[in-house]
Amino acid sequence: MVTRGREVILGGKRDQSFGPIVLFGLGGIFVEALKDVVWRVAPLSYEEARRMIASIRGARVLQGIRGEKPWDIETVADLLVRLSHMLVALPQIQEIDINPVLVFPEGEGAQAVDARIILNS
Repeated sequence: MVTRGREVILGGKRDQSFGPIVLFGLGGIFVEALKDVVWRVAPLSYEEARRMIASIRGARVLQGIRGEKPWDIETVADLLVRLSHMLVALPQIQEIDINPVLVFPEGEGAQAVDARIILNS
């Protein structure tokens, strides 16, 4: 069991109008309580992934507040880009939910704790 890190959610689905889209937000219970998430059309560039992270209302939580070190936003951006490319490359994925992903302090990476994938039938 991982006992440290800041929880975020990464996900995606196939939208009938836009095709593969990617989700990002604060994870765990926060995604349900705050509904502070953003969606973008895949594939993402690294710059778009960083903008996505910065655009949630809770972005300050990841940037380090009250003396906390910043969390590893670059790793999260990398995960979002890779997830977006996976959704484009594998059209059989209808939906994916990776929640929580525990983000560690800057330079220490992240770890997916739970995931669910729904494939087209």
